Amino acid sequence: MMRGKSFFSFVVAVAVLFSSVGILEARAPEVVSVDMQRLMVESTPGKQAEEHLKKVQQVLQKGFEDLKKAHAKEAEAERNRIYAQGLAVLNRQMDVERQAAMRAVQDVVVEEVEKWRKKNGVLLVVSRSMVIAGDWDKADYTNAILSQVNRRKVKFADLPTVTINKDNKEEKKKGRR
Repeated sequence: MMRGKSFFSFVVAVAVLFSSVGILEARAPEVVSVDMQRLMVESTPGKQAEEHLKKVQQVLQKGFEDLKKAHAKEAEAERNRIYAQGLAVLNRQMDVERQAAMRAVQDVVVEEVEKWRKKNGVLLVVSRSMVIAGDWDKADYTNAILSQVNRRKVKFADLPTVTINKDNKEEKKKGRR
């Protein structure tokens, strides 16, 4: 009985000693990778961006339908020119909206990566797509960061408005961009 007790005491003493020098601590390595694409797409902010962009697309699609109605009685060649011009403007606006939404999500992701990096004493976080070789199981911290990113909400810009200017036969957009 005494022998078992002293062995147990020895094990506890060694565990305390090793944990104080960091050998038994579960620490992140100095360099880790994260799957940025996954963080951008699967995170709550990424899904919010997707929903926001669906609403933007609906607004712009309605604007195009309004443009078609407003110019339905024009001569075919003129009508086609107006439609092509209007569609080009709406497509450019959709690109602007998409870039703004992705930038907002990326800002949140990068902010959370940096917070996690500082909190865990990590020197460098690299995108998984940039890693040539490594032990993915030990180096990938996407799930840890994803849980932090999922706690965040993103404020996107107001939805754009589409105004059809019948007199100038061109379509204009209004918005905060």
